[in-house]
Amino acid sequence: MRLPIVVLASLVTTTAYAERVGVVVTGEATVQPQLAAQLERWLHDHGREVVPGPLEPEAINTLIDCFVLEDLGCARGVVDARSKSKAVVFTRAEMTQNSDGTRNIAITGYWFQKERHALAERRLCDRCNDDTLHATVDELMLALVHEPPMPLPGTQPPAEEPMSEGGMPKWMPLGLVAVGGAALLAGGIMIAIDEDVNLMGKQQAEIRDTATGGVVLGLVGIAALGAGGYLWWRDKQSTPIAAVSSDGGYVGWAGRF
Repeated sequence: MRLPIVVLASLVTTTAYAERVGVVVTGEATVQPQLAAQLERWLHDHGREVVPGPLEPEAINTLIDCFVLEDLGCARGVVDARSKSKAVVFTRAEMTQNSDGTRNIAITGYWFQKERHALAERRLCDRCNDDTLHATVDELMLALVHEPPMPLPGTQPPAEEPMSEGGMPKWMPLGLVAVGGAALLAGGIMIAIDEDVNLMGKQQAEIRDTATGGVVLGLVGIAALGAGGYLWWRDKQSTPIAAVSSDGGYVGWAGRF
């Protein structure tokens, strides 16, 4: 009698820690929807979780009043006390119309993180169109998140898991490779010890029918190895950035070399 051996392959899935960030856009009304969409897309593409409506309208008005008074401590206090997300990207867009019909858009961005000092950057999109606005937002955000904000004096924020530039734990690629290698090895062993029915000789009462399970486990191992290798390769790559203005432009790279 054939006795199938059921192999249960337990796959442990790990969810990369995604920093929760809210987006608040103020200033020129005609620019706000496009700017908000680009900021949210940038955060999503860089491994952050976008929190909708991080501040109530009243809190946003209070935050704007803080900037009118040029009181960054006041603004930080509003975010610490009333934000639904740990971090908030606050931007203000100012537009000027040129005589030739083009427009200049100045974007001031602030990265607020609870119990941390605020970071600020300002970029000008000269004779702005969709492409150059996209490049300006990318340059602004790369500058804001290049270094983590310093903790405020007297605060001890909880230690966070080391993250790669893509927003995933640094151990994840090697972890996937290790799990994939183990699964591939186990699958190979299961295929090797598989027994077939002997149609010519004496029939065995029990046989090891492990080939199918071994093939499945081996394929899972190959997939995990491939995913881990790709994540490791992607984390090592640099990211191109470009900006264009009326009097010139530049192309550069942001990443690890």
